[in-house]
Amino acid sequence: MLLAYVNALIPVLFCAALGYGLARKTGLLNSPSLATLVTHIGLPTLILNALLTMDADLLSLSGTLWAIVAVLVISALFGAVVLHLSGLPIRGYLPMLVNPNTGNLGIPLVFALLGPEALIHAVVISTVVQISHFTLGVGLLSGRFSITSILRNGSILALIAGVIWRLVDAPRPEAVMSTLSLLSGMTLPIMLLLLGKSLASIDVRRLDRLGRIVGLSFARVTIGLTAALLVCLALPLSPLVQQTLLLQASMPVAVISYLLASHYNGPKDDIAAIILVSLPISLLAVLGIQLLS
Repeated sequence: MLLAYVNALIPVLFCAALGYGLARKTGLLNSPSLATLVTHIGLPTLILNALLTMDADLLSLSGTLWAIVAVLVISALFGAVVLHLSGLPIRGYLPMLVNPNTGNLGIPLVFALLGPEALIHAVVISTVVQISHFTLGVGLLSGRFSITSILRNGSILALIAGVIWRLVDAPRPEAVMSTLSLLSGMTLPIMLLLLGKSLASIDVRRLDRLGRIVGLSFARVTIGLTAALLVCLALPLSPLVQQTLLLQASMPVAVISYLLASHYNGPKDDIAAIILVSLPISLLAVLGIQLLS
């Protein structure tokens, strides 16, 4: 089991490290169009391709959907309690504790560890977390909520389109499926390269609150994993969905939390450091999940 974990993890870490190195030494990843390409083309085609090629029925996806919603709600309750006891503002820190990095890291890691059968569940979870970023995250940090950003999200539109496609049992021409497979194939490598680039761009020189940073890093992983365990005990989920949920919920702080905090004058320096510190904690949690499964 340990060897399988290492073999699955090495490609993920290598691609992220490659992105980090390229960002440090070259300008190959500097174009903002790369992130736009993944957001508007890569991830939506990955979701659509996974939906149209999956063997499971849509009922299993509804279970995944309700499960991740429950995880986020429980995580928000736990996170609010932790922040209240710590004397930290909920506005700045709660979104970071609730929303894990289910995209750039979570999806590739689930694919590497659990295989293509788990991919559709991973992308459904990631899509719901994206909605949480732009509702809970933006709402708390900015003090306002906008439905427009959600309705413009390509991943959400692709999820809706794929579900309708499956429900009406529309034809799936070979040429269309081959095109989706070709386009979606670029997504995971580019997501990992951009994860490495994001880590390279984070300024962590201000580590004067190390205790807070380490404590919140453990809190992110612990809260997510505990919430996922409670949901797995409460809901009749398949073993594959349970493992996917546990892996995704134990991911580190998302890079988008840092970007939103920077944009809305949140505690971006703390969040930048917590992203890096929570990463190895998350990988250890993933190892524990794999060993116990």
